[in-house]
Amino acid sequence: MTTLKTLDYNAARLVTPGFREGSESPSFADYERDLDVDHPVDLDAIRTVLDEAMRRFGPAMGTEADMWLAPRLHFALRLTRREAARRDLWRWFGCVFAPDYVRWRWGSPDGSFSGVNSAATNDRFVGPDYKQALARLWWMAELFRDGPDYSPVVQALGNQDVPNNLFRMDIAHHRPTVQAAVRVLEGRSGDEANALAKATNSAATTLVVDTIAPDTPLDPEAQLAWVSADDVDVGRFLDEIPPGPTDPVVGPVGIEKLVELMTALLDEAPVRDRSRPRETKDSQDSD
Repeated sequence: MTTLKTLDYNAARLVTPGFREGSESPSFADYERDLDVDHPVDLDAIRTVLDEAMRRFGPAMGTEADMWLAPRLHFALRLTRREAARRDLWRWFGCVFAPDYVRWRWGSPDGSFSGVNSAATNDRFVGPDYKQALARLWWMAELFRDGPDYSPVVQALGNQDVPNNLFRMDIAHHRPTVQAAVRVLEGRSGDEANALAKATNSAATTLVVDTIAPDTPLDPEAQLAWVSADDVDVGRFLDEIPPGPTDPVVGPVGIEKLVELMTALLDEAPVRDRSRPRETKDSQDSD
């Protein structure tokens, strides 16, 4: 176990081009603060999965690395949603705890890291949760899991237009909508994922999706048990998807109703190129 910390916003001035490319190592100590949480956090387990991701995947295999890492990062990093909403926490992870991972995932695709133009951008270290390198994976896993089942997370990350679009929208917090979208987009192109996100988000302004498919609330007792666990063994799940928190799964009836709605929306939505194949290789997303 290691102390969890936060990093003050003013530390962003140390995220220089040299730091981003890995040629400079500034001290962030003056900006660090201990974060007092009332449950254990095993940072060694988090380090294990990050190192394993970098060992398993090449620098041009960003999508595959995301698919593998997101459920395991969420499994290893036991946080409440309130704790995970702290941007200063993710700044610490990006700048102090794992800048090597940020550079590996978002830096030069050929692994050379030669020159600032090929370095990871600032927002991958200190940006919002949909951009910051570790926060985006943790929140994708949190919002796209179906109770303890992380397989929808893996499926969603296989199409990088899902985290680039649907993940950023308010509808991503409605679990039946997310689960229906994952099913509708199976085997679809990035352009179709983009179009569905926009069409569904627009429809949600006039349709009350929770009336169509009520969202079962998360279980507070399941969350307490999840964050209180002190025996997080990530080594058991390097080759198989781990189990997530034991929240209730989304009801199949609600998902089916939204699948029908989303299929109709996608059929009518303007899609830039329906024939474009689904992308599986990615080191930099398009946002």
